[in-house]
Amino acid sequence: MIGVFMPSPIGHMLAGVAVLWTVDPMQSRRDHLLPICATLAAAPDLDLLVHGAHRMATHSVTAALAVTIVAAAVTGKVTRWRTALLCGVSYASHLLLDWLSADNFPPRGIQLFWPFSDRWFISDIEVFRQTARQQFLTAPIIRQNLIAVAQELLILLPVLAAIWWVRMRHAAPRA
Repeated sequence: MIGVFMPSPIGHMLAGVAVLWTVDPMQSRRDHLLPICATLAAAPDLDLLVHGAHRMATHSVTAALAVTIVAAAVTGKVTRWRTALLCGVSYASHLLLDWLSADNFPPRGIQLFWPFSDRWFISDIEVFRQTARQQFLTAPIIRQNLIAVAQELLILLPVLAAIWWVRMRHAAPRA
């Protein structure tokens, strides 16, 4: 069924922030990458713009590797490998959240190893609810999406708060 999806862009973007803050909790100089990591974490769902392509090529480790390679090329220096890896892992966080999500419509899951395999992967642990985009302004869909986003916030905000606390704790001795 077209229109039912895994976590919301909000959940995916929070995961991108968590990746950024986890990679190097003591370096606040990477905070300029926050909008980039958040955007990359939501980017795999750009495949929604191509009919019939959702959860395939952009939801694969191949795509995450491509993002890492492009980020390495954009940074242009071997010493910036950490930034390139950060971009790739932020993108890959989307795959993890989708893998841990409810998906009641076949084929279930994501094509994690596209183009090498056409197999679909999904965890049997449904941490995140589905969100819907069809009939977006109807009461049942608004309710479904609000509940899904609230659950994402309840799961991810405490994780972000803990990561932030560790960052601040490590930053305090330097100040």
